[in-house]
Amino acid sequence: MISKDKVSVKSSKLKKINISNQDSLNVSTKQNYVWNLFGTASSSLISVILLLFASRLLDSHNSDIFSIAYALGQQFFVLGYFQIRNMQSTDIQEKYSFRSYHNTRIVTIIMMIIASVGYVFIQGYDFYKSAIILLLVLYRAIDAYSDVFQGYFQQKNRSDLAGKVQFYRSWICIIVFGFSLLLTKSLMISSIVICLINLLLTVILDYRISIRNFNTSFSPSLVKDLSSIFSILREAFPLFLNGFLITYVYNEAKIDIDLLLTQGHFSNGIQRDFNVLFMPVFVLSLLFFILRPLTTQLSIYWYEQKYELFFKQIRLLFVVMTALGVIIIGLGYLIGTEILGLVYGTSLVEYKVPFAILLAGGILNVLALVIDIVMTIFRKQAYLVIAYIATFIVAKFITIPFVKGEGILGASLSFFISMIIFFSTSIIIYIWVNNNDKRKRS
Repeated sequence: MISKDKVSVKSSKLKKINISNQDSLNVSTKQNYVWNLFGTASSSLISVILLLFASRLLDSHNSDIFSIAYALGQQFFVLGYFQIRNMQSTDIQEKYSFRSYHNTRIVTIIMMIIASVGYVFIQGYDFYKSAIILLLVLYRAIDAYSDVFQGYFQQKNRSDLAGKVQFYRSWICIIVFGFSLLLTKSLMISSIVICLINLLLTVILDYRISIRNFNTSFSPSLVKDLSSIFSILREAFPLFLNGFLITYVYNEAKIDIDLLLTQGHFSNGIQRDFNVLFMPVFVLSLLFFILRPLTTQLSIYWYEQKYELFFKQIRLLFVVMTALGVIIIGLGYLIGTEILGLVYGTSLVEYKVPFAILLAGGILNVLALVIDIVMTIFRKQAYLVIAYIATFIVAKFITIPFVKGEGILGASLSFFISMIIFFSTSIIIYIWVNNNDKRKRS
């Protein structure tokens, strides 16, 4: 049994948290969900629309380069992001200051840039392809920096502010990139422009909102904050490793297609076509973060020991996600490839089955992400490393032979099998951890 003293201390802390957040809860509960919906949807759509512009306005060679460059930008973004947002947004007791989270993000972004330069050098890409990749990595690095402010807004129960930043940033970048590509027909120039605009938006949006709403003051001095930086990196590492491995699983087929395309196994356009088919799957995983405000509420339920409400909410999430998944797969098979082909200007009708397989894998991934959030609230996320490593190993072994033998169908099958491994191992770990915790709680 839990002692009364411990419960009293915990309740006292929670009262302070609830009182400090009461004004923001009263003022912006609805706005939190509405703006978070707009912001997350816009952030999810940006990759869809940028690929649309590249597909429509560039030749197949350049659209292939953009496709792999954006995929690699997302891969290295995980290093810059380092999954610190999950820790930061659920740190309702403010174990670490915003300054420490901010300084840690600076360190991870430096690591991101260095790693991307090393990757391009090792791959031996030509100057043009290398420059495009590094520019899109820089663009995503700026996104990663912006995210630490958005995490701070969410931590203060102001997900509406984070949503506004995402919404305005996404649509301004979309419009600027589209007009630049339309006017110049140059992927290089447009990539430079979108980086500069994104940097400017960080100053206009993130800095201004944080100072105006929270009087944020912090020191960017890394040396003075080394202890907290190392502590945050250590705590976040399991989450980062998980995120990096699963993103690599998403990108494994794209990387293998790029390799085989370079070796002459495929003709130009296959990278673009697979990225178009995979885009709804990627958006599915991003749209899950519409539920970000709910993670803070779930954390409060957990720390207030309202276990019945907590697990009821989790069950509801699984039911809703599963029902939506069945509908999405059905519609995707019936009309998905026709709509995507019409929008992106390329014939995809022959890929009906691969597309449905990709969507099924995407739904399994979203269900596994629900487990990820719950395990983070439990502070038992380290256990999920097993699931991520198992998925990574399976994907690494099966993807290139599947892609080489069956092309896009093989890429779809390898992703689906990987997601089966991911979901099944995650659910087994969750059940085991939850059963152990139940015994302790009783």
